Amino acid sequence: MAMNAKERFLKLKKSWIDASGNISLREEIDTEIDAFFDSLTEEQKKEVIEAVDDDFKAIHSEIADIKRTVNIRNILAPALPFLSVSYLAKTYYKKTPQWFYQRLNGNKINGIPVSFTEDELKTLSFALKDIGNKIMDIVRLIA
Repeated sequence: MAMNAKERFLKLKKSWIDASGNISLREEIDTEIDAFFDSLTEEQKKEVIEAVDDDFKAIHSEIADIKRTVNIRNILAPALPFLSVSYLAKTYYKKTPQWFYQRLNGNKINGIPVSFTEDELKTLSFALKDIGNKIMDIVRLIA
């Protein structure tokens, strides 16, 4: 079964990315890409433009997720030495510390970067307030 123009473009793009560091292979793929673009009909050009638009949307979404993850990590950085991530993960999320760190660091799971969902961020906010309140209660008892 023949690929449509969108599928062919995405396959060529992936091949070009995968050839990183291999200049001669990249040059071969560049030649193939040029031939591909030269052979497109007007309808196929529209398909490729749609593929590029979809690709940019996905890239921008991934960048937004990365920025959000970096921001959360930077916000938490001063407090992390004083927090038990194990306690946070188990008590407030019923998850493992690895799960928490995967989201905190934006690790890829099955090739997909993971981050905290909005609900998980609300849980984190609640957890930090709850821990803060517990510490304040202790301070009051000591003072």
